[in-house]
Amino acid sequence: DKAGFKCLDLPEGHEGKKEAIAFALSRTSTPWVLQTDADCRLGPRLISSHLHYLSEHPSDLVAGMVTSKKGHGGFLEAFERLDLLALNGTGAASFATGRPIMCSGANLLYSAALYRDTRIFDPAGKTRSGDDMFLLIGARKMKKKLAFNPHIDGLVSTTPSGSLKSLIGQRIRWGAKSGSYGMADIQSVAVMVMAVNLLMLAIPPWVILQPEFSPWLLAGAGMKILADFLILAVTSHKTNQSGILWWYIPVSLVYPLYMLLVFAGLFKYSSTWKGRPV
Repeated sequence: DKAGFKCLDLPEGHEGKKEAIAFALSRTSTPWVLQTDADCRLGPRLISSHLHYLSEHPSDLVAGMVTSKKGHGGFLEAFERLDLLALNGTGAASFATGRPIMCSGANLLYSAALYRDTRIFDPAGKTRSGDDMFLLIGARKMKKKLAFNPHIDGLVSTTPSGSLKSLIGQRIRWGAKSGSYGMADIQSVAVMVMAVNLLMLAIPPWVILQPEFSPWLLAGAGMKILADFLILAVTSHKTNQSGILWWYIPVSLVYPLYMLLVFAGLFKYSSTWKGRPV
């Protein structure tokens, strides 16, 4: 309290991040909310970075970059960090077009008024998570001003999943909520990403069975790999993680199989996480 912080406990019978956010906002009169996750680490200039960016780009919501914390190294750690960097790059680019398609609740600054106004777009009774995306979707539908802070001072580090099973499970949870978004461009991008990665898996046997198509198939695969690399080169540079690009080729070879596992997992998705409905 002396430092200006309060830790609130959810009342008995309430649980989950959405209810925690709603409870916190009901107990404060602040006009702005800086949202992160309990397992994240914040830089010393995170708040000043977001506020400075907000002053230069007046908005109702400012999203920031999220990366995974460095651990013992290895393929899985590199895989998850490159995956997050790709999501950051895609998200930042979509904000630049004026039609943002993703953001992370681990790093958001938004007005309390925006939160209250967008509750009608959040199917809280149907899905207990997805607070970030339903906030973004509501803001878009209300034609609010949205911005993305690309500066490294506004970066948040999150705890890595720790295992391939946990990572795949997290991505399945993210994908499972897309059916409730009610926004065609976001849902079509998700379908397109999945379809392209499944197509990448089909290219090797296709080349073997029909070698006459190999120049076109290999050219298409090369363009996809190059486009992904360029996105990762930009985001890894902005986050001072360019060294992670050494893992790009092995990660890119495994990534389509990973997406296949996520896609398959959507068909037997369980709507619980950590013992709670999501």
